[in-house]
Amino acid sequence: MKRGFFVLVLFFHAGVLVFSQNHIQGVMSGWAEAQSGPPSFLFMYEALDGVVGNRTLIDILPVNSDGSFSFARPPATERVYEFEAPPWSWKILARPDDIESDTLTLLKSTMGPTRLRRVMSKSTWGSDHPSWKYDRLRLYAAELDALALYDRMALSGAVGGGTRLVDLNYTDSLDVVFEQACAALLSDPAFRHPSHYRDLVFALRLQWKRDSGLSSNLLRQIWQEEARADTARTILEKVQSQGWCSSWIDVNKSWYQEVAPPSDLISWVNNNNSDSIALALGCPLDEVALAMWWWELSEPNPIASLWWLNNSDAPLSSLRMLNGSELWNALDLVNQVWTNPSSNLISLDELEGKWAVILVVKSRSSASMREWSAFRAVERSLQSARNDIQFVVLSIDGTRWAWDELLSARQSSSDMLRWVGADTRWLDGLSIESIPQTIIISPTLEVHSVSSRLPSQGLGQVLVKLK
Repeated sequence: MKRGFFVLVLFFHAGVLVFSQNHIQGVMSGWAEAQSGPPSFLFMYEALDGVVGNRTLIDILPVNSDGSFSFARPPATERVYEFEAPPWSWKILARPDDIESDTLTLLKSTMGPTRLRRVMSKSTWGSDHPSWKYDRLRLYAAELDALALYDRMALSGAVGGGTRLVDLNYTDSLDVVFEQACAALLSDPAFRHPSHYRDLVFALRLQWKRDSGLSSNLLRQIWQEEARADTARTILEKVQSQGWCSSWIDVNKSWYQEVAPPSDLISWVNNNNSDSIALALGCPLDEVALAMWWWELSEPNPIASLWWLNNSDAPLSSLRMLNGSELWNALDLVNQVWTNPSSNLISLDELEGKWAVILVVKSRSSASMREWSAFRAVERSLQSARNDIQFVVLSIDGTRWAWDELLSARQSSSDMLRWVGADTRWLDGLSIESIPQTIIISPTLEVHSVSSRLPSQGLGQVLVKLK
């Protein structure tokens, strides 16, 4: 399969590492080679927290035509990674050293994508891997959940007078069966010590107990018992665990309404008395930062902001300040390259000196083709009125095959068509959230707008007013 030049550079750069003992092997499954084959490359991120999903790009992995790839083993502790080949994403746990001996398989979803990127898909390891065992427990919990559904609804009063029909011995037996299944899995060496996999099982247990009607106070007691045994990890290590964060949120999502009278909480924050907050919440002192972060996310308020002002050196402050990637500025843009129809790499400084309006499209998108037609009409209508505007169609197709298909849709070789592939750095840098989408770049290569009207919805009126 033909691939873009910039992808070939990546292959050459990383090819010698594929079979290294320091790498974990992976394969992408579900792409029909007769059509387009697997994506040319994967963007590999490390998940920084399980609260809001902050992440950082750590590598770009070339993918062979058979779907195989490899990635570096974690250096010391478990890591949560997210692989992205827009629109698909896969989130996985990887263990350090030589523990991971299975091949990671990233499966293409059989359902069509629902959005432009981060459509979460399934991944698998071997049949003896802890992720496989956890998935078995999760499916078992879903089966037991279905058996308990009517009784739980009746106990909650949702089915009228059905409470008298509930067999408490039956619901208790389901609780026992589920607890036994959890205990059996937690005795496995991969789940025994504090780990991301143990956290996932504990989160499943808490969810079951919450659904069974356990009160917030009792849930918090169970959480505190588990937390007392987990003293080796720092708060930064804990928040990277998806299961730990899920459990914390399940138990403490309304902590600011439950643990103390509002007047006491306000007084503690005003006096910077975090010890009292920790005591009321029943948590270690460093966990107060997580409580304040969650309060600020759930109900933005000046009280939580004041706490952060007084505790800017808290361990979680750096994560709290991450708000996603910033838009590219002129210096960023001038250093980017894109591909023209002849596969040559061209710097974005070709846009300098004029306004540029970019229409972002993908092949096989009927909306993209419709807006491309309207885009040409806008360009023709402004030829005499605005000769300081250039019109660019930008393909974010993930394969050379799809790019070639889009090339064939040009009506004229004078159409300014460019390609960057499904590069998540471009999606972040230009805040590309949907297709089709229009982006306006100033003559000095500053991003002027990332959400201008579409060509069929008044783009021409916007462009006429540019100054």
